[in-house]
Amino acid sequence: MEGVFSYKSQMAAAALLGAFHGINPAMGWLFAVFLAIHRSQKRVLFYAIIPIATGQILGDGLVIAAQTFARFHLPAGTVHLSIAAFIVIYGIYRLFRYYRHFKWAGGLNVGYGQLILWSFLASSTHGSGLLFAPFILEASSIMDLVPLWIVHEMVMLTSMTVISLSVYHLGIAKFKKYLVNFELVWAILLIAVGVLLFVMGGGMGQEHIH
Repeated sequence: MEGVFSYKSQMAAAALLGAFHGINPAMGWLFAVFLAIHRSQKRVLFYAIIPIATGQILGDGLVIAAQTFARFHLPAGTVHLSIAAFIVIYGIYRLFRYYRHFKWAGGLNVGYGQLILWSFLASSTHGSGLLFAPFILEASSIMDLVPLWIVHEMVMLTSMTVISLSVYHLGIAKFKKYLVNFELVWAILLIAVGVLLFVMGGGMGQEHIH
């Protein structure tokens, strides 16, 4: 995959996005910590992380698959501008609603199947899969995206596990002192990625339709 960015730089960016994705409390690991504390069992944390990560992967995968289908089956220029515009608009929408989160009525009395569903819905509405757009628009084939997606998801799972274990052992009270507004940062990041896609419109997404 030769384009605006080298493959190594894209791999590094996919890993960084995965790490940021994973440490965001809105992505579910804090739910896993609450469950472990609520049930007074550390192992519950590990049991919860797996379905939460599974839901994240499915939610991301759905958005990534939709963008990838459009990229390789529709006019590249139109797809590029449409995705860029959607990301900017969605980022602005989240910028004014960053304080609102996806709500789950089930509380802490949930099964692991419900955790997958909750995580899938949270990930889908959060727009995390949209940040894969630069890789999709840069790719010359679908197979170029597979290693990037695997690295992204594996780093996400690792960061979720490490941060949840750390918070579980240190205590949520201590964690709150270091908490930043991830949702506000996320909204700004979406807008920045969308604007970047517009700026790079002349250099990306120009390959023929496969």
